[in-house]
Amino acid sequence: MSTIEKLQEIFRDVFDDEALIITSTTSPDDITEWDSLAQITIISQVQDAFEIEFEIEEITAFENVESLLNVIERKLG
Repeated sequence: MSTIEKLQEIFRDVFDDEALIITSTTSPDDITEWDSLAQITIISQVQDAFEIEFEIEEITAFENVESLLNVIERKLG
């Protein structure tokens, strides 16, 4: 399973929407339920799913799915 496919599953779980489709440009502006609590849940589930840990600076820099993907892929090497 690719990174974006794993993220897709995480987003569908967090937002309880099996029809949700994310793209690299998907941001909190695109999903009305994407608030600070959802952001924390996404970060937590991503860290668990990919067995990585984010630094505070990385978390605050997440603007959209692409920025999240870039950090995940960099950490996975």
